[in-house]
Amino acid sequence: MKIRSVLTILIILLTAGPAVFGQEREGEQKSTLLAETVYIQRVYPHSQGYKVVYNRSDLYPGEVYLPGRWFTQASGKGSIMYNSNQSVPYMTVFYSDGVFSHVRLFVHSNPSHPTWGTLPGGKDLSQEFAVETLDIVY
Repeated sequence: MKIRSVLTILIILLTAGPAVFGQEREGEQKSTLLAETVYIQRVYPHSQGYKVVYNRSDLYPGEVYLPGRWFTQASGKGSIMYNSNQSVPYMTVFYSDGVFSHVRLFVHSNPSHPTWGTLPGGKDLSQEFAVETLDIVY
């Protein structure tokens, strides 16, 4: 009889415990993180960053410039992942409370893959790479 009551109390604590202790504390702010995945046509590496040509929702190509400093800083706004999977290239754009947070660029690990491109030399792209946030048209 005593074992049955101990088991009953234990089951109640295990089922009700997470609900009691998982509640938000008063005054605690809850942030929302949203991720948008965008499929890429081509990635153009440059000494100042990456030019990315992607597929917009209206089936027209869009382009964004991702500064290289986003990928080299410890707490930068970008990270690059190399993979040989058929699903690459694509990028995931993260928004925190509706504001651009960071981007993850998933690219093919083979630099001679057709999704890698080259930009023509002699063109000054410093204005295009001088961005602080990612303004992307989906």
